[in-house]
Amino acid sequence: MKRILLALALAAFCHPAAAADWPSQPIKWIVPFPAGGQLDVVSRLVAERIAPALGQPIVIEVKTGASGNIGTDLAARAAPDGYTWLAASPPTTIQPAVRPTSIHYDPLKDFAPVAFIGTSPFLFVVPSSLPVNTLDEFVAYAKAHRGTMSYAGSSYGTVVHLASEQFKRDTGIEMTMINYPGQPSAIADLLTGRVQFMCLGLILAEPQLKAGKLKALAILDPKRHPHIPNVPSVVELGHPDLVMQTWFGLAVPKGTPDAVIAKVNAEVNKTLAAPDVRERLATMGVDVAAPGTPADFGRFLAEDFARWKKIAGGLDIDLDKMK
Repeated sequence: MKRILLALALAAFCHPAAAADWPSQPIKWIVPFPAGGQLDVVSRLVAERIAPALGQPIVIEVKTGASGNIGTDLAARAAPDGYTWLAASPPTTIQPAVRPTSIHYDPLKDFAPVAFIGTSPFLFVVPSSLPVNTLDEFVAYAKAHRGTMSYAGSSYGTVVHLASEQFKRDTGIEMTMINYPGQPSAIADLLTGRVQFMCLGLILAEPQLKAGKLKALAILDPKRHPHIPNVPSVVELGHPDLVMQTWFGLAVPKGTPDAVIAKVNAEVNKTLAAPDVRERLATMGVDVAAPGTPADFGRFLAEDFARWKKIAGGLDIDLDKMK
């Protein structure tokens, strides 16, 4: 009994000291989706600015596979010492919402929220060669070519997948999902017309729109975006249930010292307040989050998890395919 009490006392004494000395080695920031995707681009930008302030390198580790679950699960099982971070995004909450029996992590119980970085809209896009210019024209075209249409999905159980399925249900069109490991690898087939439709993030879509290689039919936001003011919102077009954004955040394994979390949160808020960072993110189509606490981000995660459980419950999706 004395040994147990002594161990507890030592742990209580050492824990704050360890937090005060943190970081004393490089930090690993796990991105669970392919390099070059939205999450990777945003995470690298923030990491570049935080690393000098913390005095240690922040190494981005891309761990892809299983719709983001491999990297996310790795982060969930990492030591809660502040040296493993997770680049959180919608699949962090979507995957356990739509696959509650096969996902091994809980976004609310296995992770501690650190900071909310920002949001960015999705677009419904088609290759420039497709003879449609509006969402209604696309629906009519898809119905006239029933059985031949396909859309690019970037893994099962992502916004790209669920938004496309919701669109199919709302309009009664038929499209087969062609599964890709991430958005970057899907774009090549979309540009050639091998697939005819995609829900694509603005960060990746905008260069192709400017080059005239893709056409945007709608933005999945309540209102139009200043980068593409001529593209109507899904709300304007009568599809309010299709409002879906991507978001970017930072989480760590549950049990990470509060002092470490507070320190990282402060550095993220400071970075996001820097005019040059805000400008770079805005150029990419990212709406920077307002300064917030870890608890603020935690409330957002809980609300997002509940929302996706509701959305997934209303869609006719074969969850067994989500592997």
